[in-house]
Parts: sequence; C-alpha cells; structure tokens
Amino acid sequence: MRSRSARSVSVLASSLLMLMGAKMALAQTAGSGTAATQQGSGQQPSQRRPKVFFPMAEQPVMEMHHHGEIPQLMPQFPRLGNSQRVVTGPIYQLEELERMATAHNPTLAQAQRMIEAARGRELQMGLYPNPVVGYSGEEIRGGSYGGGEQGFFVEQPIILGGKLGLNRKVGAAEVKERQAEAEAQRYRVENDVRMAYYRVLAAQERLALERDLVGIAQSTVRVVHQLSNVGQADETEILEAETEEQRMEIAAGIAEDMLRRQWTILISVIGTPLMPAGGVAGRIDAELPALDNGQLLASLLAESPAVRSAQAGVERAEAALRRARNEPIPDLTLRGGLQQNYESLPGPPGRKVGLQGFAEIGVHLHLWDRNQGGIAAERAGLEAARDEITRVELMLRDRFAIYTEEYSSVRLTAERYRVEILPRLERAYKLMTEQYGAMTASFIRVLILQRMLYENEIAYTDALERTWTSSVALRGFLLEGALMSPASMEMQLPASGPGHIQSTGEGSRIFGELSTLLSK
Repeated sequence: MRSRSARSVSVLASSLLMLMGAKMALAQTAGSGTAATQQGSGQQPSQRRPKVFFPMAEQPVMEMHHHGEIPQLMPQFPRLGNSQRVVTGPIYQLEELERMATAHNPTLAQAQRMIEAARGRELQMGLYPNPVVGYSGEEIRGGSYGGGEQGFFVEQPIILGGKLGLNRKVGAAEVKERQAEAEAQRYRVENDVRMAYYRVLAAQERLALERDLVGIAQSTVRVVHQLSNVGQADETEILEAETEEQRMEIAAGIAEDMLRRQWTILISVIGTPLMPAGGVAGRIDAELPALDNGQLLASLLAESPAVRSAQAGVERAEAALRRARNEPIPDLTLRGGLQQNYESLPGPPGRKVGLQGFAEIGVHLHLWDRNQGGIAAERAGLEAARDEITRVELMLRDRFAIYTEEYSSVRLTAERYRVEILPRLERAYKLMTEQYGAMTASFIRVLILQRMLYENEIAYTDALERTWTSSVALRGFLLEGALMSPASMEMQLPASGPGHIQSTGEGSRIFGELSTLLSK
C-alpha cells in the first residue's frame, strides 16, 4: 500500500507542479502580449491568444511563486523513539512482560505436569509386583474319612534378568525427554513474548508516523485551497489533495487496528487476556545485536532442546531394546501357605492331622514365545530414534539458513535506510524547504519530500522489526509457538519463512525517485 501511496504522491505532485507552472507561464505570456498590443495600437485584442503548455523541466522559472498567505515553513523531521505518545494506558517493560508470561502462560504448567507424569511412570515401572494372598481348600467335604484341608496361601512373583532396573531406565529416559520438551516450551514462550513485544513497539512507531502523515496531508489540503484562492490551483488539484488526505487517514486507521491486533497477540502469549490495554516501552532503533553465525550454529546443534530430546529418545530406545532382550529370562513364582487338615488319625477318637504347610516354586518357560517380535520392534525403534537425531540436526541447519538469511537481509536493509537513504532524504527535504523560503521552489515539492521522508521512515521501522524478531529466533534456538500444546510440539516455520522480505529493489526504487525529483 505504501508503494502505491508513494506513486500516487509523485503523480499528484507532478500534476500540481505542471499545472501551476503552465498557468504562471500563460499568465506571464498573456501579460506581456497584452502590454505590447496596448502600446502598439492602443486597442484591446479582439480574441484571446491560444494557450500553450510548456513542460516544467523546460521552464524552471515556473516553479517560482509568491508565498501569499502561506506561512513560512520550518523542516519537520520524523523521529523514532517517542511511540508511547500514541498509547493510552499503562506502559510495560520487556522484563515485566517476561515475568508475567512465566507466571501465567498455561503451556509452561502443562510441560511441568508432563514431567511429573513421566516421573510417576518411572516409579511405577520399577516397582516389584504385588503378592497374591488367597484361600486354599481340598477335600473340604471330608469324603469317607470325614476330613478335609483348608487354609491360606501366599504367592509372589520373582522378576529375574534385571528387567525392573531396565524398566526404570526406560522411564528415566522418558523423564529426560519431557524435561527437554519443557525447556523447549520455555524458550518458545520467551521468544514469542519478545517477538510480540517488538511487533507492538514497531506498530506504535508506525501509528505515530502515519498520524504525522495525516497531518501532512491535511496541511497539503489547506495549502492547495490557499493556492486556489490566488489562482495557482484548480478544482482537480484540490480533489487530488483531498483524496490523498483520505488515503492517509485510511492508512492511519489500519495502523491503529494493527497495533490493537499485536497487543492482543502479546497478552494472549503472556496468558493474561484481561490485562489492561496499554503499550510497551523501549526504542525500535536501539543498537542491533551482532550475531556470530558459526557460534550460533554450533550452539544450536549442541544445546538445542530439540537435539537433547532426540538424544533422550535414543537412550530410551536402547533401554527398551535391552528390556525386550531380557524378556525371555524366566521369572520365578513362589507359593506357600498353611492348611488345617481335618483328616482323622488312627488312635483315640477325634484325633486330627492338624496344621500343615505347603510350598511351590514355578518357572515360566519361554519355549516358543521368546519375545522375537518385541525384540525386532524395539530394534527398529532404536534405529528410528538414531535417524531422528540426524533428521533434527538437518532440520535445524535448514531452518538456521532461512533465519540467518532473513536476519542478514533485513539488517542490511535497516542499515542502508539509516546510513544512506534517510540522511539523503532529510538533506533533500531541508534544502527544498530553504529553496521554498527563498521563493525558488514550490510548496508542493516540499510536501512531496516530507511525505517521502516519513514513508521511508515507516519502511525503516518495518526492517527494524524484522531484524529484531529474527535475532530473537536465532538466539532462542529457532523455537516459536508459545500457545501450542507441549505434548504435540514440533518446531514450526511459516510457509514463507520467518518473515517475508520486501526489501528487494527498495533502495534502488527510492534512490530513483529521489534522483528524478531533484533533477526537475
């Protein structure tokens, strides 16, 4: 929209300048012709002389005009760092927002609960099986002897082959996975809060600049009306100026809506939807971070939570494979108890066998089922876990290349705006203002340069915003998605990358417009 606006500004300015120049030239021509006629014949001409249009490039004197009632101008330059003036409400610091997110973002609590659940499974997997206690009875009807055996038994499985210890190792590896995921979620929340902070800050700056552009457009309308009063502008020029004013007001309204949207995203990431609406403190044009790509990549591949989670997955798969291989080792089953035997004994009447004990030992033999399928499945799972490490590292390298290219491009764009483009526009605007004061340039050209300066300041703000958000991602292990469930989290990138770069050819276009304007 800004590019279309800039083109419309150039068209409007050219039209106004050419029309005013043509009218002044015609007035001068008509005046000199009338004077000559009066001196030669003393009579008025019977008909008007035909109007002739001269391009402004061939008639530089046409740009000169009297100020009339138009006040003298002082250069007004756009300045970043005062965006809080468009905010009505509390102003928050970045550190304060990060503390609030740590306390209120629900995904962080979810990730911690997942760690606790994994620890519970680790404990449960290593517990010894419970014994079985029951009633035992034989020949309880007595039969021909009038006896019977009744009592209780205790049965206890004995797990052999270190299977319980291997179960605990599997559970411990799962705990490591959940801890890596929780750390990754913490980075996601921190990164999203910081990105949302810089987007709100940039939206504040854009709104402030757009409102300044509205003021410029309104002053343009007033000046064109004044030029019309002295015969130096016609109705078409007035309508064009009023149309441009409406376009600037639309742009300011869109910027205001964008600021509200970015603020909503920020408070959603923090987890406080009822937080009073306000703004953020800081400067979008603060010193940009210097990043070492080699060091960042080495840190990413060695310390990224995604890599550590994949490594814990390999550890868990190795423990599961050892557990599967030990499964055929037979476990013991011990069974014993006491019985009261009511069988009568020879001798005195009423004499019974009495209390007696029993014991059993059983072994579960794995003759045909030796867990062949389970072992094969766990072996395949281990190979898949090892491949996952390779996949994660390659994915990180791929995404690192996207983010570093984004960061390098937008930082170059921001630096070029700061060092080359904006200083040239400021000087051109100042010189044009001085020429207008000396009555050697038109007021419309002053407004054109002023508007171009503000629009390029907005483009500079856009580049700064993308630079900050890219640097946040690079220093935060490329993790985003503060409101996605930690249980199904995988690092995601937008389809078009971390930020669509719109700087291609921007510098050439701006320098071209500037050269064209100054050459007139």
